[in-house]
Amino acid sequence: MKTLNNAMKLLSIPVTFLFLLMLSAGAQAQQGDSDLSGSELERMQDRNMNYMFQINEIIKDYPAFSYSYKMKDGKLDDVVVTGVDNEIDRKKLEVVLFDLKSNRNKMKTTANRMGVFYSVDEEADFEGGREALRTTVLSNLKYPETAKNWGLEGTIFVKFVVDENGEIPFATTTSNIETSVERYLKDMEEQAIKAIKATSGEWEPAEVENVEVASLSVLPITFDFEKNPTLPALIR
Repeated sequence: MKTLNNAMKLLSIPVTFLFLLMLSAGAQAQQGDSDLSGSELERMQDRNMNYMFQINEIIKDYPAFSYSYKMKDGKLDDVVVTGVDNEIDRKKLEVVLFDLKSNRNKMKTTANRMGVFYSVDEEADFEGGREALRTTVLSNLKYPETAKNWGLEGTIFVKFVVDENGEIPFATTTSNIETSVERYLKDMEEQAIKAIKATSGEWEPAEVENVEVASLSVLPITFDFEKNPTLPALIR
């Protein structure tokens, strides 16, 4: 009887738990010989988000901002920033962009326990291109009237997974917006996630060593009650 009870307990394991176990095993196989632990990977990604916050805070005053990376012998050598007139701001951007790219390079070919890559060889791209992405997101985005009337504004970063089929199975948000009315901020976050999920199925998945993989993408959405929602420069 004891053997039968143990067997019944095993059969009662939720299917979702078994699915997570399989995903975790697949992720470990994809990570290969990487020395990065899961916790280290998460800390590095948190550092990346901090870099993005710093960059966004500066470039909001420079609509013509653009940048490019210079490589030497296959390694990052320099960052060139244009469209930023203030020399101090330009230098700050060069340093932070360099640190961001260097950090992302250390994370390459390493997936988290769910099999999602934070840094890849080829980024996931919206099928219609950057302008099509902007149009699709903004057409599905509403500025909550309560937040707008309260004067709540700022940039929300939507972190979302693009899987191997170009679908978006998961999305969440982060920001440094401060408010005494948290529900207004939550409304803005929900609108941002809804707008991103409207693009699901229209992405070309990321690639690592020529293999299509699930990857994390980050898209900033700025709510400005004078200019309405906009999409700042995409930093990669």
